Amino acid sequence: MLKAFSLSRYTFLLEADAPIQLHPDNPGNTLRGAFGLTFKRLVCPSPRECQLSCIRKHICPYGQVFEPSPPPNAERLRLNADIPRPFVYRPVTSRADPRWHEPFLFELILIGTVQAMFPYFLVTFRELGTVGLGRTRGTFRIHEVRHHHEVENTTCLVYSGRTHCVRPDQTALTVADCMQLAKRYRMNPPSQLTIQFLTPTHLKANGQLVTKPEFHHLIKRLRDRINALAYFYSGETLAIDHHAFGTRAEAIRTVRSTLHWVSQSRRSWKTQRHHDMGGFVGEVTYEGDFTEFLPLLILGQYTHVGKYAVWGNGWYT
Repeated sequence: MLKAFSLSRYTFLLEADAPIQLHPDNPGNTLRGAFGLTFKRLVCPSPRECQLSCIRKHICPYGQVFEPSPPPNAERLRLNADIPRPFVYRPVTSRADPRWHEPFLFELILIGTVQAMFPYFLVTFRELGTVGLGRTRGTFRIHEVRHHHEVENTTCLVYSGRTHCVRPDQTALTVADCMQLAKRYRMNPPSQLTIQFLTPTHLKANGQLVTKPEFHHLIKRLRDRINALAYFYSGETLAIDHHAFGTRAEAIRTVRSTLHWVSQSRRSWKTQRHHDMGGFVGEVTYEGDFTEFLPLLILGQYTHVGKYAVWGNGWYT
């Protein structure tokens, strides 16, 4: 499958100096928006003139992370005007208004070549801590940042707010790791697999919104997302017959579902437009032969699936 594709998951532990009021429905929206503005101010040489047609876009850290577009020499997927962003914000603190000194946790997942830009993310969040976050502009300090080793199920300290020491860690999750993790399931087909959607998941099939996802709806969108991420940020694509892959996925059936729809929206600071971010959450159980799909399903727990993944939507286990 994919040989060069990899990703890294970090957990940031923040200590609030004052209450931080995040978006009540989607705290990832607050994190992404505040980070983007601060990141642009720190790295963009001409933020006021920055446009989609910026000639420095392919070498500018902000352009590569927040406003990526197919490079001029892209042979595949070159018609993708809006390619997927190579990161995911995943808020894990249950409360959107941390109390005084209450730790606030969120996860950051960096994908492909953007893993090398971790120092940019760290510096930007340190700056954001002094500027303030959320509606109340609550300030905070980074207590620590940990890097996850998914196969060993361990973490490694990569930044300490006490010493301000940075300890780089080159371990990343690969597709080979996901294939190794898949063997731990020890599933003898036909068998059942339950997927729990933790955040609103917004999928479309044939241009139509999916409210009751069959397995093939999920795996096809996951296949396309990982394929695009791998191409633009690792220089490779899935070596599979996409049509045959989808046909085999259609043989898997739904046996139980407790999914329900959650309404959600956000307003873009750039266009001032409101966007519908609603999606389904809950559990669904499928039955069939999952052998070839398991590695992608495991990887998709980190890439997320569907629209608005960078805000933390489309998170499942």
